[in-house]
Amino acid sequence: MNSKTPRKNGNIREIKQVLEDNPSGMTIRDISREVDLNRNSVAKYLEILTISGEVERKRIGPAKVYSLSEKVPLSAVLDYSDDSIAVLDKSMKLVQANRNFFESFNLEKEEVLGESVDEIGIPPFERNEGEDESVPAFPSGSVIPEIQSALNEDEERNVEVSFGEGSDACYLEVDMIPTTFQNGMTGITLIFKDITERKKARKQCEKYRERLEELVKERTEEVRRTKERLRSLINASDDSIYMVDEDYRYVLVNEELTRRIDASENEIIGEKFEFFHDEEETEEFRKKVGEVFETGKTVKHRHSWEDPERHFLRTLSPVKHTESDDVENVVVVSKDVTTLAK
Repeated sequence: MNSKTPRKNGNIREIKQVLEDNPSGMTIRDISREVDLNRNSVAKYLEILTISGEVERKRIGPAKVYSLSEKVPLSAVLDYSDDSIAVLDKSMKLVQANRNFFESFNLEKEEVLGESVDEIGIPPFERNEGEDESVPAFPSGSVIPEIQSALNEDEERNVEVSFGEGSDACYLEVDMIPTTFQNGMTGITLIFKDITERKKARKQCEKYRERLEELVKERTEEVRRTKERLRSLINASDDSIYMVDEDYRYVLVNEELTRRIDASENEIIGEKFEFFHDEEETEEFRKKVGEVFETGKTVKHRHSWEDPERHFLRTLSPVKHTESDDVENVVVVSKDVTTLAK
């Protein structure tokens, strides 16, 4: 005998005992605390007891309250569930089902009760014959193989199946619960939960995410191309063009500046202005950059550098944050005006 069967029966006995001790009824949460089982397991065992007619379920406000009940017809109890429920015997014949099951699959109760599920003709119970008729083959949406395994191994199972395509696709979550009938015979209870809207919403979210990733990729590539064009433009200039942050560190330089300083781009980026200039020129530069950060306006001034002396017109312009309008960096264009100064 499967070791899970005694444990399952023991759990059911505990739940029935707790309900007997609390005749006014209990919620799933209350029962879960009393028998020290997780709520999902308690809910499944209560479903079995409800189906068998041993437990009655009532809705009090938003809560579902369970209590021991007098025996009632199985069909009446099944109709309390919002899900579609079917009860099969060990030979996989449909012995009972609730109203939702018949309505969801457009079935006539009198025509299918007592029939083998693979003869009912609905997608979850489809069976196709393979080339060898003695070896059955199943479409992807069929749960028959899983039902057979659950019956053979006497264990609970949960599977997701789908059938149909595109906008007509339907998705079901199926709980399979081994069941013992009052006559001692065994079977299985199937609880079908329609998760179509949830799955379609998830697929739609995946489409949105994929589209967003495409847009980000396109935007990133666009920014890369823009930076390359910008770099080509500033490198084509005869002027020294560079950008510094609030700490006077170089964050961008063009090729003309690397030639003037006689250092590579990698050697310049990240270094402070003072690393390449004397104290007097650094002080003058700090003052002008500070003015741009403070006022947010462009500043121009002349300065001299090197021996023999050369004269430059330096233009310092703010680079502002698109949202806050705060100055983030300062772009400097240094134009050689030596010939004009003579």
